[in-house]
Amino acid sequence: MSTIKLPKNSIEFFKNNQDEIFKTGKLAEGPWNEELSKKIKIITNVKNAIGVNSNGSGIVALLLIYKEYYGRTDVMIQSNTMYGVKTMTKTAGYNLTNVIDCRLETLMPSFEDLKKAVNSYNKETEKLVIILSDIGGIINPDIEKIVKFCKEKNIILIEDSAHSFGSTLNKKFSGTFGNAGVYSYYSTKAIFAGEGGVVVTNDNNIGDLMRDFIAYDRFKRKMNIGCNIRLAELQALMIYSVIKEYAEIIKNKFEIAKKYLEICKSLDIKYISQKNDLISGNYYKFTIISPRKNISELLPKVKTTTSKVYEYALGASKEIPLKHLCLPIWFNLEESVSDKVVSELKNSLSLTI
Repeated sequence: MSTIKLPKNSIEFFKNNQDEIFKTGKLAEGPWNEELSKKIKIITNVKNAIGVNSNGSGIVALLLIYKEYYGRTDVMIQSNTMYGVKTMTKTAGYNLTNVIDCRLETLMPSFEDLKKAVNSYNKETEKLVIILSDIGGIINPDIEKIVKFCKEKNIILIEDSAHSFGSTLNKKFSGTFGNAGVYSYYSTKAIFAGEGGVVVTNDNNIGDLMRDFIAYDRFKRKMNIGCNIRLAELQALMIYSVIKEYAEIIKNKFEIAKKYLEICKSLDIKYISQKNDLISGNYYKFTIISPRKNISELLPKVKTTTSKVYEYALGASKEIPLKHLCLPIWFNLEESVSDKVVSELKNSLSLTI
């Protein structure tokens, strides 16, 4: 398979603006960080957007801020998420008190799963942070109920929106439901720029603390915590160049998905929908699920795939890695690749019928 390609307009925009960075010598803390922040705020209708050098550094920074200024010490994460989310919690000095179960239908926790985990927590919830990860390109369908519940319990909710930039639920963008969210623009993500992330929040106090944190608070000199997790100007320009085309990227992936949707429907193969009256995803992944048997038994001939989300479970949801697979669906995917996938799906079902 070939490598992931950027939109031509993104490449041209980057080339047309990179020389100015070198001419001015503003390789850090220059205008493109500010332009990126403005662009994200316009797209997502959020009050604060702060560029950081990765999704992970943004989550760790938020955890440290909530620990230092809000007295939070304990955290819960979900079973189906990147192992790095678990390491982030320890890096920030938190106690990982529970891992929330996930459902195969969404690869994420339901409201009931989250409520059950919180009800088993034997401390005051004023100490608790929950990190919820959007998986595969859609927002957790129960996020609105989860947010309401967290507010009632005074639980801080951080959205790990690494998979879901550009995705919406009820026309509201991922990352903007909880107390704060963090996007990723790593090379493999749906909206991709090599590296970097953006922290978003409607809490102005958290926004101000984040802006100071990422530069050690060396200007105001009031914070006791901080680290250099700034976004370099060239990378800020790269991310800006890509997100200005985010709608085109998602539109292209929906066109690719049509072929997969058609074959899945004709063969009665179950998949995770990225579009309905409430949800609009970004097709970070096209995920096929197999509730009754392991995916390798259902589709033994399907070899043209991308990585699962994920190959492991951090908690009790052990069946998820065994019962799903992801079909290739990157921007401008070659038709020969999608045709090969369709052929493998047909051949697999002919063996199992």
